[in-house]
Amino acid sequence: MHLYMETGTGASSAPAAVPAATGYARKAIILIAVLTLFRLFTAFSLELGNDESYYWMYSGQLKGNYFDHPPGVAFLIRLFTLNGLLQGAGWLRLGAVLCGAGAAWFLFRAVALLHSPRAGLYAAGLYSASFYAGVTAGVYIMPDSPQMLFWTGALWAIARIHQNERDWKSWLLFGAAAGCCIMSKVHGAFLWTGLGLYILVHRRHWLKLPQLYAAAAVTALFISPILFWNIRHDFITYRFHSRRVTVDHFEIRTWDFLRETVGQLLFNNPVNVVLIFLALRAWKRFGPGLRQVLPVFLWIAVPHIAFLLFVALFRDTTLPHWSGPAYVSLLPLAAVGLASGKRRRFLPRPLLGAVLLYLITVSAWIGVVHFYPGTYGSQERRQLGRGDISLDLYGWEEAGEQFRRRYAADAAAGLMPPGAPVLASYWWGAHVEYYFCRAAKIPFRGVGPIPDIREYHWRNAEKTDRADLSVAYCIMPADEQYQLPAGYPNVRHLYDIEVARGGKPAHIFQVYRLAQ
Repeated sequence: MHLYMETGTGASSAPAAVPAATGYARKAIILIAVLTLFRLFTAFSLELGNDESYYWMYSGQLKGNYFDHPPGVAFLIRLFTLNGLLQGAGWLRLGAVLCGAGAAWFLFRAVALLHSPRAGLYAAGLYSASFYAGVTAGVYIMPDSPQMLFWTGALWAIARIHQNERDWKSWLLFGAAAGCCIMSKVHGAFLWTGLGLYILVHRRHWLKLPQLYAAAAVTALFISPILFWNIRHDFITYRFHSRRVTVDHFEIRTWDFLRETVGQLLFNNPVNVVLIFLALRAWKRFGPGLRQVLPVFLWIAVPHIAFLLFVALFRDTTLPHWSGPAYVSLLPLAAVGLASGKRRRFLPRPLLGAVLLYLITVSAWIGVVHFYPGTYGSQERRQLGRGDISLDLYGWEEAGEQFRRRYAADAAAGLMPPGAPVLASYWWGAHVEYYFCRAAKIPFRGVGPIPDIREYHWRNAEKTDRADLSVAYCIMPADEQYQLPAGYPNVRHLYDIEVARGGKPAHIFQVYRLAQ
């Protein structure tokens, strides 16, 4: 029996379609709610990573753009922490978890409109089972979190446009969703790139629609703060990111290409990726209506994936999660393929497999973070834990409490002046600021070149505390080992703060005294 068969709308008559649609919508809500509760538990059970602490720093001062990202993630944090009132990893991530639920619902609506509510249910399940959508964008507070809410909202708007290509509301909805997506992360531009290519190849008569240009104007209006900020700062954001993806020499880097390829497979859940490829192989078995509609998702996704693989072939700067939105755009194909088979159970086995793989893997990751004895990274004390990525999410709160207890004692003993600031020479220092300095209102500064400290170049000037930087602390996690701040000829190692896991040393934070 073929997994994929040509089908129509999935309903034999209009009266039967309404209860069926309502039933599948209810099932989708239940599935999304259950997986959202799991992600909420995950969000509250893990400490912040260094990227997340950095985006928390964003939220301290809202603006139209930041050095390396648009402002969507900062606004999301401020909204769901009640303007910064609620603190702690789970509260900072609450917006990400709810955006993940909203994104899964938008994908349900899009695929239900294009094919059937059953396919929509499967699309929502596949989305929630993606490690990118269900962890990177759906648990951690990242620019991807608001991005995916608006990305899937844009896919839903495209589905609406296909139902009525002259519907002003749908076009304006797409323009607004694409604009908000770009205001979350610049990858949102691939929505317009893909739609433009689709129009040129398949729907050239849409070029005559005023709705298309109105939608483009809405997007341009929404993203104008990014442009205005970069005009004031000599387009520093684009100069920074262009250095990460520009290919200036064509020496093939096989290892980096393989790393990106395997990373895309893993981040997007191997089961999901296999289902996508099976759907592409079975393309001819889809009904003619679907073969006319679904290419828009291919035009959005394929250039995105191809661009990243091309860059990875010559550079080592790509990250696998950058491909996440592209694979999400291909999930409607996989969902339609699954829905084209005979219905025997609530969820087909491949989808159940994807969900179980997601649940087991994330649960195992939580277990490793909390209970792995010691560290699986370097065992050398001066760089203990180096290579152990679980330590990014463990031990920081305990170490911060230890430091805050010693901070006053250091001043009393004459080791440091009262109110001494903490310095870092790299943007990862945001992790130190959140866990070591925030609660006790200890001054913190990022010092160094802009490419190293990034947004701290501007954040330093926005802070109201009058910190004397002539004598300062620097707290260096042994597993990270970036450079000590320059301009301090007198450096003294004061002590180490040690954190154990499973009864064995896991994390060491080296505390230095810096003096000019």
